[in-house]
Amino acid sequence: MDKLKESVESIPLPQDLHKRAKMGVSQVKKKRKRTWLIPSVATVFLASSITVGAAMNDNVKNLLWQISPEIAALLQPIESTVEYDGIKMEIVSAMQDEDMAVVYVTLQDVEGNRIDETLDIYDYSISKGRSFTVERIGYDATTKTALVRFMSFNGSSTDNFKLKIRSFLSDKSVLEDVTFPLDLQDVKEQQTEFLPDGTIRGGASPEEDVYVLPAGKLNIQPQLYDGIRMTNIGLHNDKLYVQIEWPANNAIEHGQFYLVNQAGQKIHPIESYSYGRDEQGAPIYAYNYEENIFDVKDIDLAEYGLQAKIYTAGQYVEGDWEATFKLKEMSGQSVPFAKNFGDWKAKELKISPLGLTVIGEGDATETEELTATIVNKDGSHKELTSLVSFTDENQVKLKLMSEEPLKPEQIKSIIINGFKVDF
Repeated sequence: MDKLKESVESIPLPQDLHKRAKMGVSQVKKKRKRTWLIPSVATVFLASSITVGAAMNDNVKNLLWQISPEIAALLQPIESTVEYDGIKMEIVSAMQDEDMAVVYVTLQDVEGNRIDETLDIYDYSISKGRSFTVERIGYDATTKTALVRFMSFNGSSTDNFKLKIRSFLSDKSVLEDVTFPLDLQDVKEQQTEFLPDGTIRGGASPEEDVYVLPAGKLNIQPQLYDGIRMTNIGLHNDKLYVQIEWPANNAIEHGQFYLVNQAGQKIHPIESYSYGRDEQGAPIYAYNYEENIFDVKDIDLAEYGLQAKIYTAGQYVEGDWEATFKLKEMSGQSVPFAKNFGDWKAKELKISPLGLTVIGEGDATETEELTATIVNKDGSHKELTSLVSFTDENQVKLKLMSEEPLKPEQIKSIIINGFKVDF
């Protein structure tokens, strides 16, 4: 029997989950992968139908049980399938608590070779939540089927979920540590300009106004990789703005820009926006510009250079895969937890099978170090280190997730940063 990714024994949570989800929440936007223009292949709408209630594919069952029998047992079967242009998307199963939802999806190419082991979901949206991540966690070359895990944070609901995929990439490769020939110490102060609502690509608009550098005012012209052009770079209010124009009609997906010193220490952007400009330079809703913004308040730029990891893709596929489904909310338990963390104060702990949520008031946007140890009644211990933080106005939620389901009825105590709480 063919199995999705037979070698899979466990699928860990992403190591940079805290950074990815935290940035998404603080910017109040959905995942903003930069969408770039590629001439669409001749796609023909062949069929679009939703089928609910079919038996879950045995191969998917096998993989979910390989990931974790405990997690597989908690998953709510969804089994909703939509097909577009010979590619099937199935919402296989999902689960959610008060703070997050986890959705497992398969994509299968029944007509060609557009899905492979490098599949990357490019442009997508989820109707519930304030921050999102997506990962391909399995692939079966025989059936050309990929298993993908979506996670939606701070937006669980008993209302319908809507998951939509607009495009994906495959046949991918990565160029590491591409260096750009410029001296950051020579970068000058500049004024920024307002980026109008509706011009930012890839999701809902941020609640706060967005400002970027004006285009075309760069007095140096460093040639970047394969025609990528830097259109401006400047300092404003202790932030470094790096503006990139991406060429159309090539196989470049996007780049992850960062500052790096000789010791290899990296500084990543605190914000990144994809948008467009017309021929006259006016901002529009498009995908040919990207603004990366770095906090350099306490940084000596003379010690740093600009580099990027650049992703290329041989195939870019657009489509319309959309499914709506409902999720039941798993119940949890809570206990009081009063502790002052400086900029914010905790007041409550909540435990669900998906993890531990610390609830409080204040501003936890700079919280990086928070760990918890679950002490069970049988004496066993479980460490929780995968942190996702939500700061919405004055409310704080910090969720420490578990790779294996937690069982509240078996917990004796919880130790958070050395502070013990009886449960």
